[in-house]
Amino acid sequence: MKPTEVNNTIIGKRCKCIFTGMMVTGVIEEITKDQHAVQVKVRFDVSHRWGDEFYEYNWSFARLSDGFGSLHHLEIIDDKYQAVQVIFLKTIQEINRDFVRDYAKWQRVNLKEWIDNYKSSRFTQVSECSAIITSEDTDHLKEWLKKNSPIKSIEELI
Repeated sequence: MKPTEVNNTIIGKRCKCIFTGMMVTGVIEEITKDQHAVQVKVRFDVSHRWGDEFYEYNWSFARLSDGFGSLHHLEIIDDKYQAVQVIFLKTIQEINRDFVRDYAKWQRVNLKEWIDNYKSSRFTQVSECSAIITSEDTDHLKEWLKKNSPIKSIEELI
């Protein structure tokens, strides 16, 4: 991706980027831009280990003057995906405990596993009580979430 292509419309999009020499997938969560560089924060689909540390996200960057940096490896995977940001009334950890308590009903151990196994959807936790969900069809997921989990708000990301 070129530095000139980075703008707020890419937030929530699924992408692939380079991390420690590997191409990994994730969701664009945030961008920053100043007079010298642009950065794109990608929250990985799964955490990646490098040395003794596990990484949940990484920043791809590029200098504005010549485009140098890791940003040129970043690529939007599929523009057909829709993205929503969900803010829950309970912490995601508390919701996950509900899944474990009623495993017979859900057949999954947590909310991420349930959503990740629904068609082509991805669940990316971004804070204690919020997540970004990408899917080719978010309408059914939004309906299910409203019926089965304590939702404070659901916001469509463009």
